[in-house]
Parts: sequence; C-alpha cells; structure tokens
Amino acid sequence: MKKIVFPFLISFCALNTQAQSYQFGTITADLGAGFGIYGIRSYSPINQENHSGIAIVGSAPAFNADFGIARFLGVGLRYRRGTYGRSGNYKLRGNDMVFRVNFHLANKGEKFDLPIGIGYGLSSFGGNISEKESLKTNGGILNVHVSPHIYFGKYVGMFFSVGYNKHLFNKMEMVDKYEKKWTEADGATWNMGGVYFEFGVAGKFDLLKKKE
Repeated sequence: MKKIVFPFLISFCALNTQAQSYQFGTITADLGAGFGIYGIRSYSPINQENHSGIAIVGSAPAFNADFGIARFLGVGLRYRRGTYGRSGNYKLRGNDMVFRVNFHLANKGEKFDLPIGIGYGLSSFGGNISEKESLKTNGGILNVHVSPHIYFGKYVGMFFSVGYNKHLFNKMEMVDKYEKKWTEADGATWNMGGVYFEFGVAGKFDLLKKKE
C-alpha cells in the first residue's frame, strides 16, 4: 500500500507546483473595445409615449483589472465607456464602473486562463434623444461575463469576452424643448440590457511569485 500511495503523493505535488497562468498575487489588466446588442424600453412623460427597440452599443475603451486572492479566485474593477444610438447629434454616451468577483476555472498552464465572473456597480448615461428631448440618468448595473485569455509569453496576450449587462437606473431626468424637467416621479423610465462582445490586449504580472 505504501508503495502505491507514496508515488501518488509525489505526482500530486508535482501537478500542483506546475506553472499556471493565475494564482494568488497575480495582477491582470485588459484594454479593449467591442459592441453590444441591447433591448431598450422607456416611457417619456414629455410626449406620453412608450418606446421600445433594439440598439447597437459601442464600447471604447473597456478596461478590466483583477487581483488574485486565491488560486482560482480574483477580485477586480471594470470601466467601460459606452455609446448608444445613432450617429450624429442624437447620441447617448455613458460610463460604467463595476466591482467584480472572478473565478479562474481553467488556468493549469501558463498560456491560457478562463475567468468567469459576476459584478455590480454604477452606471450613468445621457444625451439628446431628439430635437425635443434630452436625457440624463444613473443607477446600478449588473454584469456577468466569460472572458478567455491567451498569453503569448509571460506578460502579454489577448482576450475575448462575452457578457451581459443589466442597467438598473433609478434616477431619471428628461428635459423638453422648453427646458422643463421631468423625472421618475413624473413616470419617466428607461430600462435596458443586453449581450456584448469585446476583445483586446491582455497583460499579467505575478506580484508574489517565488523565485525559482
């Protein structure tokens, strides 16, 4: 029995000391861009109309940072600058800042990492809806994502991300052409969420890596 168990323990220890792309003390950072497909529903008390539709959303830049607190677990921040709607004067722009918890489920090798995460944070956006209406709103945002990373060396690689954003706006301000303000107390609403796709450059650094 000892002859069987001892080699098994040696093999198990060797497996766990192999180099991996993510561990305690690993710092990762991503910089990229992308697009999303959002569903939007809103009500305007200015013209007393409901609006709904599908919108293409642009993301540039999108920045993610993560710090490893365990072999398969990290915490980090995400910032995204979004552009919503048509080109020209009627363009809505916003900012998202999200705190994330990421689970790194496939990081046994140095070249590949697969973080899957969930986050919650703050979101705001605004701009001109039409010649008669402008909008400013803010609230929360719920984010989930799957973001494969491929590293070409010890420090630099690329990432691709698929995720879902649900914006939870609770503060609304619409302004009509006479500069009159309408808020959520007047029935103004703006609900949106959808899937997004991002890609870009990825970097990592093992802050607490032991010397070989």
